[in-house]
Amino acid sequence: MNGIETILSRKSVREFSDRDISNEDIKTILTAGMSGPAALNMRSFEFIITQKPSILEKISEANGPYSGALKKAKLGILVCGDIDKGYLGKDGYWVIDCAIAAQNLILAANALGIGSVWLGTYPEKAKYSALQKLFSLKSNVIPFATLAFGYPLDSTREIRDLYEVEKVHIDKW
Repeated sequence: MNGIETILSRKSVREFSDRDISNEDIKTILTAGMSGPAALNMRSFEFIITQKPSILEKISEANGPYSGALKKAKLGILVCGDIDKGYLGKDGYWVIDCAIAAQNLILAANALGIGSVWLGTYPEKAKYSALQKLFSLKSNVIPFATLAFGYPLDSTREIRDLYEVEKVHIDKW
């Protein structure tokens, strides 16, 4: 699958098969997550990964009622931002660095035939605080995105055309 097909066929997957994700594929996904641009290359992102069902369930509970897909996932990745490492600190670009990393994780998984879903965390203080507590994180490490991965039960892929001409403004609004 080429890069454009990977992007255009990406979809949120919440139902996963029992098939395990190989360590090689996990490393490929993480490498992609670490390969995006970051403000001044500060690379303020950090990743907590787990394949343990008991931990996936705890993450799901901490992240709220819409995170049930984690209970069925074969891999969970919590993308965190270290605000002390981010450009301009607390008022800086760590959120953007983490968003780029999370998107790359999801796209890499799709290229490998692995489904995923982004389960919102930041900026909801109750969610990221619960995850900070769950993993005993320091106050400067903020959970940003909770991602669930697994091979989809429905593995059909389609290129979706989500282009909306009315959202494109040329030379003026």
